Amino acid sequence: MIKNNTPDRTFTELRIASAYVKLSRIPEDSSEASVSLASIGTREISMFRGPEAGCDRMPLFWLELFDHSTKTSIDSFSCHEIKEAVAMFDDFISQAGRLNGPGPGIAETQS
Repeated sequence: MIKNNTPDRTFTELRIASAYVKLSRIPEDSSEASVSLASIGTREISMFRGPEAGCDRMPLFWLELFDHSTKTSIDSFSCHEIKEAVAMFDDFISQAGRLNGPGPGIAETQS
């Protein structure tokens, strides 16, 4: 398998790693249980911690594609490693773009 190490992939990996650090700093009993990664129209990609995150066989975090207009989850994925989250993030961007149709691009929400 050939690894894709393009600058975009590296940027996405850094974005996800940064979000994971932010998520890790949020107290477990906090009402802020997620970190937003990107918004496309009414769709948002966010990261949240699952139960017992980081334990053997348990994911570090989950990625979710959420539609704010219908208040429903479109897709989600459990991530055991940051690198595996990159492909899902890219897939969620594509899904949101297709669902959103032509119009405004991605809104950066990660600082």
